[in-house]
Amino acid sequence: MLVAQSRAELIKLWRVPAFVLLSMTFPIVLYVFIGLPRSDRILNGVSAGAYVLASLAVYGVVSVMLHSFGNSLANERAQRMHVLMRATPLPGWIYLAARVLTALAFALATQVALCVFGAAVGNVGLPLATWALLTISLLLGSLPFIALGFAIGYSVSPGTAPAAVNLIFLPLSFASGLFVPLSQLPDIVQQLAPYLPTYHLARIAWSIIGVDTPDVKLSILWLVAYAGAFAIFALRSFGREEMKEFG
Repeated sequence: MLVAQSRAELIKLWRVPAFVLLSMTFPIVLYVFIGLPRSDRILNGVSAGAYVLASLAVYGVVSVMLHSFGNSLANERAQRMHVLMRATPLPGWIYLAARVLTALAFALATQVALCVFGAAVGNVGLPLATWALLTISLLLGSLPFIALGFAIGYSVSPGTAPAAVNLIFLPLSFASGLFVPLSQLPDIVQQLAPYLPTYHLARIAWSIIGVDTPDVKLSILWLVAYAGAFAIFALRSFGREEMKEFG
């Protein structure tokens, strides 16, 4: 049942060209403008091309999670799909697990596309084990953002969901040094960054490609804490929606 539902979710998202194109190609477009011009430089002790690729890999994964859960859940609420699903014999945990697996599958596709482009066009030379570790770490590290997307999807109206996602996601990306190295950002942003979840996911990615990153285990703990906080937020948002709809 889980496999069948996951397949249905994949087909549903695949039939939305805007989502597929944005999630899979936008990180590559950003890499063309940000990474390729610096590919022959050194940044924080590693190839600038590899550094930018790791940063944009974080951006791509988080983007998929927030848009897949935030926007699509809000749209399904507007279409009353959650009411229809409640009337079916499908267990709720299977529906949720299928959504998680679908988001992970699209995030994986995004990572593969970006890494292949970076290796082929940007001459980013990393061992195969490093590529694999980077991809697996980012997929696991994306779990807090699944919970955040779920919370957004049940907290805002469908019309405001895209704006809400971008209002949260873009400042997090900029302030975490995903587009511009953190050392080049204003002091207040540098002081704020260590408290942001995207920053800690980026630190893990940077450490994997060879950046000297102390206390990576602390970043893992930060992500675990954020996952718990976002999960509580998501459950409360879901509970409020259930009470409003079904009493």
